[in-house]
Amino acid sequence: MSAPYLHISNLSFGPDKAPVLDQINLTLDAGHFMGIIGPNGAGKSTLLSMIAGLLHPDSGQIELFGKTLGPLSRHRLLKQVGFLNQLHDHEPRLPLRVRDVVAMGTPDYAAPLWKTLWQKTPHENAIMEALEQVEMADLADRDFRHLSGGQRQRIRLARALVRKPKLLLLDEPSAALDSKRQDQLYALLRRLSSEQGMTIIMVEHDIAAITAYVDSVACLNRRIHYHAMHGDQIPENIWTEMYGDHVHIVAHDAGCIGCAHPDEHLEEDR
Repeated sequence: MSAPYLHISNLSFGPDKAPVLDQINLTLDAGHFMGIIGPNGAGKSTLLSMIAGLLHPDSGQIELFGKTLGPLSRHRLLKQVGFLNQLHDHEPRLPLRVRDVVAMGTPDYAAPLWKTLWQKTPHENAIMEALEQVEMADLADRDFRHLSGGQRQRIRLARALVRKPKLLLLDEPSAALDSKRQDQLYALLRRLSSEQGMTIIMVEHDIAAITAYVDSVACLNRRIHYHAMHGDQIPENIWTEMYGDHVHIVAHDAGCIGCAHPDEHLEEDR
């Protein structure tokens, strides 16, 4: 039996009196597509940053592909991880072509100069394939600074996909995308998970938008309050624990993960 792609045990981060993350335990196998929901400041971005090796836990352990993520294994393991961090409002100043931005995601992009001179590895096919996946191949030679916010976000996704990762981490990837592009994005991620066995963790705020595509939804606010699979309904007390006030979710369709159906709690709607 192969090792899970991700195994987190007793992970905590931050001061003891007010931890950002507290006793996180999570295991995901190959090909699992999980969404993470939770309020602002819940630790969602922090958790992704820790899995991506950008932050180190104060306690607990992260294993990727059966190996502990640590100082000696970090570089090797993270070559198999793609990461799209949260979109921030800023104008890029460097005159980079779209293909150059995507090339930054290749595994040996930051390799020493002497190594790249002696071991040149062509990435052009991988770059164009990643751009085709996000329907941006025709803009490969355009100046990245002159693209719209939605176009830039798709280029950033291509940069995360170009290394063909086993594990893909996405922090609000639908930001700046219209509803049509959002659906196309989620459908692409579903295909990558189902057809290529890619494990995907995606932070999003709208459970109804992602529920038709993901395999599970983790409810996170400092700790994982509930991990809902298909067919699960998230208990009302979980929403209260996470958001503090009464929150009621109504299913858009029968396959909604964690949602109540319209006729189940009609009197509770506010």
